Amino acid sequence: MSETNPATGIFSKEEHIVIPTYKEQAYNLIKDAIIYQRFRPDAIYSQDGICQELGISRTPVREALLELQQKGYVHICRGKGIKIIQLAPNIIHDIMEMRLYMEQISANLAAQRATDDDLKKMKEYLKEIEQNLDSKDGVQLYHFDHLFHKALASATHNSWILRSVEEILDNYLRFEIKTVYNNMIDANIVLSEHKDIYHAVEDKNSEKAILAIKRHLENSYHRTLYKYWK
Repeated sequence: MSETNPATGIFSKEEHIVIPTYKEQAYNLIKDAIIYQRFRPDAIYSQDGICQELGISRTPVREALLELQQKGYVHICRGKGIKIIQLAPNIIHDIMEMRLYMEQISANLAAQRATDDDLKKMKEYLKEIEQNLDSKDGVQLYHFDHLFHKALASATHNSWILRSVEEILDNYLRFEIKTVYNNMIDANIVLSEHKDIYHAVEDKNSEKAILAIKRHLENSYHRTLYKYWK
């Protein structure tokens, strides 16, 4: 009998793919639009405007917005519209701090538990980052960057760690979409740092993996988010 992976909602091996509900699809579309700033922080949008912009119907949008409000992405202003929440500086610092510690846990366990399939997935995302460096598409590069970090968390084979890291990364993008990849020197440094993480996991060297992820994140904070990381 197949088992369901609680982190991804899909069955392992023999498996049947669980198709997201309309509400789940609406939730992901709206959340991504907020994360990648298609919907701007502090701006107010009508529910009908969101439906038209994303091509989805009112009922799943309404249900998705209620959940997004609970998670701090939006505020539903009765009679006015949907306000996109701007994260406060103290919350940004807390997210950065939590990410630094959680990803060290990910790196430690991934170095001990990563399978060949996990390593293959991480390597694929590294290739995507490298192949897109010249595109100057910050959103696309950040997409693969964060998929790499989610793959690292997935390699822990701990569903609670994966869910926690995914939530942290999604919120992190809300304030760091102004990308270091606009600078090609920084882009190649970041790629090198990701390769260091990958090779440490591949070598099953937990100590090296922890140091690599810590160095990468602290460097990233100082490169682009120093005003919050004091």
